[in-house]
Amino acid sequence: MKLERNLKFAIATISALIAYFLVPFLEGTMRATFSLLIFASALWVTETLPLGITAFIIALAQPLLGIQPFKEALEPFFDPIIALFFGVLLLAIAFEKHDLDEVLASYVVERLGNNARTLILGMMFIAAFLAMWMTITATAALMIPLVLKLKLKSENSKDTENFSKITVLAMAYSASAGAIASLIGTPPNLIAAGTLQRMLDYNLTFLKWSFYGVPLTFILIFSIWILLFRIFPIKEKTVQKPVKREITSLNIKQKLTLAIFIFSVFLWITRSIPDPLASLIGWSGHGISESIVAILAAIMLFLLGLLGQNDISKVDWNTLLLFGGGLSLGSAMQVSGLANWIGQNMATLVGGESQIAILFVLGFSTLIFTIIASNTACANIFVPISISVGLAVGANPVMLAVFTAIVSTLDFTLPVGTPANAIAYSTGKIKMKEMIKAGLLLDIIGVLIAISFGLTIWNLIP
Repeated sequence: MKLERNLKFAIATISALIAYFLVPFLEGTMRATFSLLIFASALWVTETLPLGITAFIIALAQPLLGIQPFKEALEPFFDPIIALFFGVLLLAIAFEKHDLDEVLASYVVERLGNNARTLILGMMFIAAFLAMWMTITATAALMIPLVLKLKLKSENSKDTENFSKITVLAMAYSASAGAIASLIGTPPNLIAAGTLQRMLDYNLTFLKWSFYGVPLTFILIFSIWILLFRIFPIKEKTVQKPVKREITSLNIKQKLTLAIFIFSVFLWITRSIPDPLASLIGWSGHGISESIVAILAAIMLFLLGLLGQNDISKVDWNTLLLFGGGLSLGSAMQVSGLANWIGQNMATLVGGESQIAILFVLGFSTLIFTIIASNTACANIFVPISISVGLAVGANPVMLAVFTAIVSTLDFTLPVGTPANAIAYSTGKIKMKEMIKAGLLLDIIGVLIAISFGLTIWNLIP
């Protein structure tokens, strides 16, 4: 294992050196940043080191390579976006600790009908809604065991097998699709918001993000639903649901957790209300940032005894550090001018102002990378590039950043693509080739749908 790790690290180092000598036409700091980009990408793709440690390497390398001082390289590690994600993670931990997620999911499931198609569609929307607020991993871990309790009223083994395949993949894929709908749903969304703030001083609010994400999520859910029932057809249409569990009223801690959650969502949505709604109601929003709201919610969870000292260790610190490293790398690309250089050359490559060509190149480049690397690492690399491309050709850089972040989450192909995919595959209900077949089709469909949105309604969002 140690030999394998050392070999991977050596390959990453050699790749960075080759990259450095392959671009002698770049000036000093741009050349060094390009080499650092290749080095970090190689470590992220191979997962040679914990992702958070790679993030620290990015910060440490910048002053050594003369890109920017250590203080500036470390600053993104507690960017307001990091604070927002930290608060959201604690809120999700409180949901799980007090079983509020399971209670709410079970309550809704018991009120759905027995028709196989409509039942699965309903549960897909439940998974998508939960993934807007919880991590994709937590959503899949909750919903997949829940759907495995559902059985068809059929003795046909093929029907039974296909229904099991549909249920586990539907939950995993819906979790990823649902995470797109909310600014806090998945790390790439927050990376886009943080990078836009740093590069353009543009504030991508919770409500603005929902204008991009929610319509796409609805289309994706229906696309996943239709495709899975086409690939894994069933003849029996009636489901025998598990024995109905007795639902008691929420206990005091569950009520308090739910109250803090609802309060936080209300503040996130009403930070900045766009026209014409703001003019209609005579209020443009309270102006408190999403990060402040998230930290306030976290403090309330501890003050009310809903979380304790031991819950701090449950926070996904690896992902938080990866966040910081990605924002730091994006800062280095901007300070050195590398992001602008890549953007201008990509714009020239795809034909200047051809927006459809830009979306196709960015979309499928991002898709290929996210299949072999984590979606967070992918967004860290491609979001700054997409913003620079937009600035170079006069296209909407905000839309391109959101587009790239969303595509980086559309990773349905391999079990290693997302933890949700891994959980679905670990059930033993789906074979590798079946997941690849369904996932690759959905990846392509998802990118094409995102491109169509990018060419139409996303450009109308203020």
